[in-house]
Amino acid sequence: MSSKHTILSDRAGRKSGLRRLLYRPHETPGSQGEDWQSTKDRLRRTVARVPEVVIKVTGGGSRIVGVLRYMNYISRGGALITTDENARRLSGQDVIRSLHASWDLDLQRTHDTRGVALHQSFNIIFSMPAKTNPDKLFEAVQVVAQEQFVDRQYIMALHTPETDPSANPPPHPHVHVIVRAEDENGRRLHIRKATLRIWREAFAAELRARGIEANATSRAERGVSLKACGSAEYHIRERGDVSKAEARRFAQAAADLRRGETETTPWEVAMAARRRDVLKELARNVAALRDEGDVELAEQVERFARELPPLDTERRKMQRALIEQVNWRLQRQQIKISELPDQQRDTQ
Repeated sequence: MSSKHTILSDRAGRKSGLRRLLYRPHETPGSQGEDWQSTKDRLRRTVARVPEVVIKVTGGGSRIVGVLRYMNYISRGGALITTDENARRLSGQDVIRSLHASWDLDLQRTHDTRGVALHQSFNIIFSMPAKTNPDKLFEAVQVVAQEQFVDRQYIMALHTPETDPSANPPPHPHVHVIVRAEDENGRRLHIRKATLRIWREAFAAELRARGIEANATSRAERGVSLKACGSAEYHIRERGDVSKAEARRFAQAAADLRRGETETTPWEVAMAARRRDVLKELARNVAALRDEGDVELAEQVERFARELPPLDTERRKMQRALIEQVNWRLQRQQIKISELPDQQRDTQ
């Protein structure tokens, strides 16, 4: 199953309306550089549910002092293993402060042509599940950064559950990378979905080269329709609270339900289209595997396709929860009424 896709567009450089949501797999495996053996390897990892690499862009500093603050945070004031784009080891707050000054952030553009504030840097997190070898993880990220951030200044620091500076550290090792927004020629870094796909594939390849099982597929290819919540919202849920953003989404879902607005949204239509494309591509790969006699892998892929979970969205889940709550209350009310004496029941 190839991870390469073509984005439908009605004119060059722009994707409009529903079309920007639709991804069409290429007709044949390897048609965009991935050979059939690589496709088979990807299929084996996918049906075996090998751990997926995670890369998160958490935003970036729009203020120079904010960049220094985040540098100190990820390095714990220079106490953790921290390196720059030249693989030099950085140690101590004075070194971090000098490095920050060498970035000359005051020379970068602060606003775009529309007057919107521009990031001075980008904060990127590379992570894998708990018990992943942290040293090999760090090595893999170093290689990816050297290849993807050419001519750019950056620093990175490894965090483990034992060294993470946050109050509630995650159980998995991860690497923070801070990248200067503009390179030495003034070209800004633009991080799009296609960019993240390239980074994830490179990250997974470097991990596998170090003996760590890793995969880099899209949610659609794995049959996952629900988006994972952001790190801030995750920590709020861990405390047993509800974020303001989640509360707003729930209120909107409830309002839609009260108004009877339960029709399929454009996003859900696009999601269904991607699922059909994934199933078609899996079927093509199954046919190719049977043609070459790899019956075992063909059957595994067929089973994987059959067992893909049904499509779902957070909005639908919230509305179902509301309906279940209303039905439960009605049911409880009926039980209470049935327990009343006949004379009182008739007045209800």
